[in-house]
Amino acid sequence: MEDSNYLNKKDLITRGISAIVLVISALYLNYIGKYYFFSAVSLASIVLLFEYYRLFNAKTLNLKFLVNILFGLASLFFVYFSFYNYFFYSILIGIFFSMYLEKKKIFFVLIPYLYFYVPLGALIYLNSYIDGKLIIYWIFIVVWTVDTSGYIFGKLLKGPKLIPSISPNKTWSGFISGIFFSGIFSIFYSYGIEHSNFMKYFILGLLGGVFSTGGDLFESKLKRINKKKDASGLIPGHGGLLDRLDGFLFAILYFWLLSFI
Repeated sequence: MEDSNYLNKKDLITRGISAIVLVISALYLNYIGKYYFFSAVSLASIVLLFEYYRLFNAKTLNLKFLVNILFGLASLFFVYFSFYNYFFYSILIGIFFSMYLEKKKIFFVLIPYLYFYVPLGALIYLNSYIDGKLIIYWIFIVVWTVDTSGYIFGKLLKGPKLIPSISPNKTWSGFISGIFFSGIFSIFYSYGIEHSNFMKYFILGLLGGVFSTGGDLFESKLKRINKKKDASGLIPGHGGLLDRLDGFLFAILYFWLLSFI
């Protein structure tokens, strides 16, 4: 029993240290922006694609994988230099070539472009101006709040499972607590940026929490399909990068749309 408790504490410490490093890195990169942010996002896209292929037991050292990287990075490059029309062309051409190479695996082909490159392109766009950087901080607040609150209150309150066929550990209590506190912390965010419409930010933050949870469940479904626990072991105590960014990728597009309101 003592050995088990020791291992649990050690795992908790490992997860905590990894989380702190990730949080500080994300906040700092968003702050400095420019080429540093673009480079970090581009590198992340390659890691996500590699983990995705690994999740489906697909080979990476081949033309199909290289085509995904080439057109994916090109799309991010076009956003960084504000060639937005070329971003969509790159995505569409990449999908076309990938479908040609993969033949019947349409689902497998579409996910990297729609789940990785489109949200990451939106992220680079947001980082290109001050208000967009503030929105990215808001995304961080919502996603991290949903994950942390959902985990803590799900463990404490327990109760019925949310969707056990997809994610056996998620509960309704954790889900409701997570989105509620994402709304509460969005109020603090609105206060920080000197917006007085607190109810508006509460509702928008709450909906952002729903999208984040949706991304989490989507990645859980991919892992269930392939009978995998984690996308990789890249991040100590957390699994792979995809395991950390699953909800974030869904939330990006939601908050990107809010930037136009």
